[in-house]
Amino acid sequence: MSDDTGILIFLGIGVLVLVAIVFFGIRSSRKKRVAEAPTWQTRVSWTGGQPVLESTDLELHDKRQEELFRQAHPAGSIVEAVPVPGPNGEGVPTDLRVSRVGRSLRAGWPKAKLGLSVYFEPWERAEFPVSFPVKGTNKAVIVDFDAEGVAARDAAGAVVWGSPWATLTFSNGPDIIIADGANKRVQFEYKDLPELEAILIKYGTLRQMHF
Repeated sequence: MSDDTGILIFLGIGVLVLVAIVFFGIRSSRKKRVAEAPTWQTRVSWTGGQPVLESTDLELHDKRQEELFRQAHPAGSIVEAVPVPGPNGEGVPTDLRVSRVGRSLRAGWPKAKLGLSVYFEPWERAEFPVSFPVKGTNKAVIVDFDAEGVAARDAAGAVVWGSPWATLTFSNGPDIIIADGANKRVQFEYKDLPELEAILIKYGTLRQMHF
């Protein structure tokens, strides 16, 4: 092999390496841009007597998209032109301050999706106190909610389960499971009680306990 041939081979290998670096760099940059772009959209629903800004469904373990959602709606930020019913019942665009973001399971069993919900300061803790009749485990027939937490009671009025909001976890699948800090649970149906589910999503901490 002549010296010229060796030089040409060396240069050819160098060109191939350079092309590969450029190709994989562009590919990596495209992937990063996709990861930085929100895949969700939002809509306003009226839930439990208050406006809620809800995301479209996300993959349950897509932490990056949840992070992007929370960055777009931090507590204390303003969401503009939220339709709030006025005196005549028509939606009046109103700027509202965010109080918190809730997480919930959504349809797609047995592989559920994640839903994110934005709540607003004028309705913070406005739901309390409230009670709901249930048919649950531990002989629970009623669940009480207040600003401090949740308690389940039996037919005699005795508390059979309780937890402050700080340690309460829930899973809203085909039914509701709530657990305290020691993982003691109560499970009950909620098909006709959307307000009960809405309060747990707003103030509780989602922990998938169904599958």
